[in-house]
Amino acid sequence: MRPQQLTALITLVAAVILALCLGISIATENYALLAFVATIVVICGLVVMPGYVPLFVFSLLVPFSLPVPFVWDFPVLLIGLGICAVKHWLQGGLRQRGLRKNGQNFQYHPATLPMILFMIWAFLRFCLNPSVPNAFGWGANVTGFRAWLDYALCFAILFYTGRFIGNRDGLLKTMHWIAYVSVLFIVLFVPLTLSKSTAAAEFFFRLGMFVTTFENGMLRFVALPVFGLFLIAFLLLPNLMQVGRWARIAIFAMAFSAIILGGSRTSLAMMLVIVAVIPMLRGKYLQSAIIIGSTVVLSVSVYLAGPMLSKLPQTSFMRPLALVSPDLTEASGGDANLEWREVRWQRGLDQIRKHPLIGVAYGGLENGLVSDIQSEDESQNLSLATGGVHNAYIACALALGIPAAVLFILILITQIFTNAARAIALRKTDPFLAEVHCFVCANLLAIVAAAFFASDMNDPMIWFMFALGIFTRQLRRQEFKKPAASPVFVQPVLAPA
Repeated sequence: MRPQQLTALITLVAAVILALCLGISIATENYALLAFVATIVVICGLVVMPGYVPLFVFSLLVPFSLPVPFVWDFPVLLIGLGICAVKHWLQGGLRQRGLRKNGQNFQYHPATLPMILFMIWAFLRFCLNPSVPNAFGWGANVTGFRAWLDYALCFAILFYTGRFIGNRDGLLKTMHWIAYVSVLFIVLFVPLTLSKSTAAAEFFFRLGMFVTTFENGMLRFVALPVFGLFLIAFLLLPNLMQVGRWARIAIFAMAFSAIILGGSRTSLAMMLVIVAVIPMLRGKYLQSAIIIGSTVVLSVSVYLAGPMLSKLPQTSFMRPLALVSPDLTEASGGDANLEWREVRWQRGLDQIRKHPLIGVAYGGLENGLVSDIQSEDESQNLSLATGGVHNAYIACALALGIPAAVLFILILITQIFTNAARAIALRKTDPFLAEVHCFVCANLLAIVAAAFFASDMNDPMIWFMFALGIFTRQLRRQEFKKPAASPVFVQPVLAPA
């Protein structure tokens, strides 16, 4: 049997097993079997697949965590990075030594000096008040180690991203796998959103996902919109996603439904940033102007129609529109949500004033997790201790100090301008790499806006974008440094005398 036929047969068997498990789960309203089998199938497929990109991208984008006993929110990324790192040292190390002998090794530098300084300061800050992993349950044993682990994962992403991607083909493969994984989770969560299944909500809540419901009973998966944002960006970058017209229409419908059904005002703002910035970086100024103008007209229309729309039943479609309508904000509970955040922002700023240089967070959880039922004051203490103040800039200054927060903002601004400059400079000479820089720049600009309502700067996706931009820039330089092939001199054949 040929390898292609064997692969097709294994894929068919896996699909049949998953279909049977899906039917059993729907009939019994118990999704544990489906999740277990799907996880085993996906992980086994990604592990045996050659290269590192599929498993790396999947573990980076997976929105839920593993239900490990006594460990809160255990990251799938830790396992994925670990497997990829082992494969890299066992397989890639031998290959790199062979390339080094031939003078073809890619001298990849994974981080800039400010990034290295930031990570060194985060490590020193951890050493000043170390938090050990929790292995004994709740109460006084709970620590802030999980937040520090995120910074370690971010450092690993910086170190390994370029090494996992490797070359231009790997970079294109990375873009494709981001799209594949995004489609996978949209196809999974959109039907569950419409199903109104409380069993599904409970199951994914146990896996660390924030799941709530709208007034009409539809589920709201907060992690859903990010997959739609990636697909929207790819649709605007034809060299990264080369698909036909009908496929583009289907992908747009999936992406837009994911953003709307996620019910996030922040995600809608991020989408507007992406769709306005990418055409501008590609030199499509008319397209960008049309998008911006249409956005302004729609925003004014929603603002004027707000009093009437606020009287309708609140669905997933209404919540994002509250971004531009005070009446919809009040009707959807957005004003109460903002007040909830402002209380934590103020508490965080008060703590920053007391500890401006080295910060104070990622500790003291024993004061917030003494019982399952928490008062509002205990909840606020827990948010401060874990960095969950829902403002990344405040959370960074609270945990690491104002100097570290300023350094991170400098890193973020520098990477945005660097990727924008490279995207413009490579428009005609290298459209593919130019569009990768467009993708990174647009996502970083969207993160700038979202960070005002996000959790912390130790989000792996932020540092993945940093690493992706650095690798793309160095890849271009490395390709120009490749030694030209030595000329071959052929001895002329002399005619016989």
